[in-house]
Amino acid sequence: MKRRLIPIAALASFVFIYSCKSKPKETGTDSATTTTTQPATTPSSATEPKTYAVSFTPDTLLMGKNKEVFVKIKNAKAVALVNPDGKDEGIELTFDLDVTNKNQVGGNSIFFRTDNFRMTLDNNNNITQDNGAAEGVDAESTKELKGITYKIPPGTKPKMLNLFHEQTRVSIPVELK
Repeated sequence: MKRRLIPIAALASFVFIYSCKSKPKETGTDSATTTTTQPATTPSSATEPKTYAVSFTPDTLLMGKNKEVFVKIKNAKAVALVNPDGKDEGIELTFDLDVTNKNQVGGNSIFFRTDNFRMTLDNNNNITQDNGAAEGVDAESTKELKGITYKIPPGTKPKMLNLFHEQTRVSIPVELK
């Protein structure tokens, strides 16, 4: 009987000692990688994306068969897009519109949408919006359409914004400075 207890006691002692032994703290590779690969952020090493001043000339226009829609382009801005390796990814051009329905109260409301606009580039290709808006505008009221965005491909610049509404078209020159 003692012969059977000795191996069992030895095994229990081994398990007890092993379980009480302190284990080294685990260090995740994420924290080590983060610490060693992140550059110091100082004002001289931080790079801001290149921005452009955008001008639409003119920035207001009348549209519609009876010139019942007044549109004002505002808050235009453009930012150069660059991947982490410094490769040119093009330009993101964004603007807002104020759309005013000039019909008198009691007249027709209008539905104004930007998905049919086209941006003509300096290589004469036309692109569609990346993000847009659509709003119903009651008579004698104004609605703001925000965040109309175009992704201009690398190596090109915008030349003309073509707006369409109810079988009318207005082309506005675009310039980046």
